[in-house]
Amino acid sequence: MKNALNVLSLVALLGAGTVLAQSSKSAAPSKEQMEKAKSAMMKDREKMMGEVKAIDAQAASIMASVKGLEGEKAEALKAQVSKLQEQVKALEGALAKSPKYFDDPTANALRP
Repeated sequence: MKNALNVLSLVALLGAGTVLAQSSKSAAPSKEQMEKAKSAMMKDREKMMGEVKAIDAQAASIMASVKGLEGEKAEALKAQVSKLQEQVKALEGALAKSPKYFDDPTANALRP
């Protein structure tokens, strides 16, 4: 839940930045403002990466425990934990990508 809130705040920050960049009525953010926003985003991203690594370690521990179990329910639990591990790896991969918005905030993603 906490991770979802962090991801939501990151999306909101990026959305707000995009709105500011596309708005022709308001002045463009200053370089100092962009650096502050980038710094805050990087700190949040770093924190989320740490939390994802902890979740991954917990999921691996659960999978190790589940492998010793037998039966239908154990197989279903193994499948669920395996799916969780896949989703955590996907989230970790998405967070590991370098954000590109702050490289050129005035660039329009829809332009070729």
